[in-house]
Amino acid sequence: MNKKLPFKEMIIVLFTLLLAGLQLRAQTGNAKASVKIDSTHLMIGQQVTMSISFTHPPKARIGWGIIGDTLSRQIEIIRKSTIDSTSTPEGLIKRSQILVITSFDTGYIVVPPIKFYWQLPEDTIVQIAETEPILLEVRPMPVDTTQDIRDIKGIQKIGYSWKEILPWIGYALLAAIVIFLVYRYIQYRRGKRKYFLVAPKPKLPAWQVALEALETLRNKQLWQSGHYKQFYSELTDIFRDYLDNQFQINAPEMVSEEIILAIEKAGFDMKLINDCRRMLQTADLVKFARYTPLPDENTFSFDFCRRFVEETMPKPENVSEPHPSSPIKTQQ
Repeated sequence: MNKKLPFKEMIIVLFTLLLAGLQLRAQTGNAKASVKIDSTHLMIGQQVTMSISFTHPPKARIGWGIIGDTLSRQIEIIRKSTIDSTSTPEGLIKRSQILVITSFDTGYIVVPPIKFYWQLPEDTIVQIAETEPILLEVRPMPVDTTQDIRDIKGIQKIGYSWKEILPWIGYALLAAIVIFLVYRYIQYRRGKRKYFLVAPKPKLPAWQVALEALETLRNKQLWQSGHYKQFYSELTDIFRDYLDNQFQINAPEMVSEEIILAIEKAGFDMKLINDCRRMLQTADLVKFARYTPLPDENTFSFDFCRRFVEETMPKPENVSEPHPSSPIKTQQ
């Protein structure tokens, strides 16, 4: 008997085939993104290998697609390889990565396109190439209806009983007490008595933490000594933590484009948003495409982060409040 597809899944299939038929894979100039997968039919929980590649001109600055623990809400990444680079006969650079994926949902599932960013040295426009979507069919495990229903197994014996474990717990507690008493005696003899209850240090406001971290980063002189990747990693971490602690924007778990959308939604000043986009794009190129930034770009990125904190921190009368309910929109 032929099994009819549900209407919703049929729409997904037709939409995916239409995308593939129209060849919506982004391919601009000599840049091309492609994807291959071992099989598009798998059982629930089965692992398949997916290979992604991005071919681009050798002098192009690129941003490799940021891939986390999932490709979508229904597709999980079990593991991923490092990014390999090779040269093609046409003189282009081909970068490849292998992903092992699986899904624990059944039905027809679309692997979304993976985006790559690239820019030629003489071009001011950052272009995007993306892979084609792939349709997966995830089938449930077959159930043998001919087998009888079996009784639930009885309680199994554990390896050790409490009677065997309790003496060891007693020995451990006794040893801990002896060690603690010896430690306290030594502290007493040295005249360094410590109390059990120590008042916690007051929590610093997010803007103060961010400004102090920026000052520490400036004193390290990282980009001046050629450590560009470390400089931008620490700079963006400070920026993301500030958004998280000051405005409850979960920036540490977001990619750059998601951060831009979040601060736009929060109602920040448009100039801050545009400068933020420029800083994050430069950081992505440095961290993922081995781009060597110019001194002006480094200065701009650092100054922007400091200016962002100073312009969005609470007003003087509210400086003691570490977590304002909404971001402060600056006036131009």
